[in-house]
Amino acid sequence: MNEVPTRPSDSELLYKPVVLFRKIWQRTLSFRKRKSEDRFAGYKGVRDITIKKGPAGLGIMIIEGRHTEAGRGIFVSDLQEGSAAEQAGLNIGDMILAVNRDSLLSCSYDAAAAKLKHTEGVVILTVCSPNMKDPDKEDPSGTSGASGNQTPDALSAGASRPQTPRPAPSPAKPEPPPDPATAQVKPNHEMVIEINSNNENLGVVLLGGSDTLINGAAAVILDIYKTGAIGKDGRLQVGDQIRECNGIAITNKMAHERVCLSIKLKAPKLKLTVFRPDPIQYEEVEVDLTKKSGRVLGLTCVTPVQGTGVYIGDLLPGSPAEVDGRIQKGDLLVSVDGKDLSGADYIAAATALKLCANKTTIKVKRFKIISK
Repeated sequence: MNEVPTRPSDSELLYKPVVLFRKIWQRTLSFRKRKSEDRFAGYKGVRDITIKKGPAGLGIMIIEGRHTEAGRGIFVSDLQEGSAAEQAGLNIGDMILAVNRDSLLSCSYDAAAAKLKHTEGVVILTVCSPNMKDPDKEDPSGTSGASGNQTPDALSAGASRPQTPRPAPSPAKPEPPPDPATAQVKPNHEMVIEINSNNENLGVVLLGGSDTLINGAAAVILDIYKTGAIGKDGRLQVGDQIRECNGIAITNKMAHERVCLSIKLKAPKLKLTVFRPDPIQYEEVEVDLTKKSGRVLGLTCVTPVQGTGVYIGDLLPGSPAEVDGRIQKGDLLVSVDGKDLSGADYIAAATALKLCANKTTIKVKRFKIISK
């Protein structure tokens, strides 16, 4: 009796394509490996190193250099201790021929670094050992001739593992200075900015000068009007210190009027050197003033466009405040007879000054210029 052929089961139908795919993949890998080996046949100690890249990366430092026998290429200049690359068997001095079968021959340092950086998961590095001793040829000098961007002493091979020349890494490209036309002012950094003033008024109140109680090599911004060129630009703020304007340096020998004339120029463009202290530093001043009954202290208040509280305006000539000389225009009012006015509005501050006793204590704070 003839046997009736049985129909293959579903599992057998699924198993055969999987086996076939595996065979094709293995042949592909074998072909790639043979092709890689043929491509790198002229190098010593060619081998594949499989590294599992983790959150800490590969742990490799590379350089671009030239070896006498291997030629120009990408070399391992250092390994992070305990890194994935070191544990996988990579050595300092190895020349990296390929990353995931992608050749690094004739590859620049930047391109090689980019390829290594963008690898993920399991990474296969094809490397060689250029300094491996050739049993048929002994180098009488005891060193492998190599050259490149490195010191000569860095080319000697270590006793425990081969090393290649360690050319100095390509110097980091200096970061270009920020564009003054758009650069933002960084706290505690001297910055150069350009403002398109278009011959308009700057709209800024300045403090400083040798004839004032704020003396130094800068002008301090007390207030900024929104309609002025500086207010429209929006990068400067109260407390910023202007050290130079269009090539004119502010010095501690300039009087207040000269300081203002050096900065408040009507020009198409202003080039300013500024410094922003963070935090802003002040000098606190407390003064006891005595006035006659029915008279005033001689202090006026100004509400700032930006900020809270009030600052001292013009002092009335001949008044107790003007004669005393320890309070000046631009001082920030802190308190009157112990009453806190640091956040008060104009009406509250003016009322406190008007209704104060014949002998009163005024406390103010004053901007301090930060020297270079």
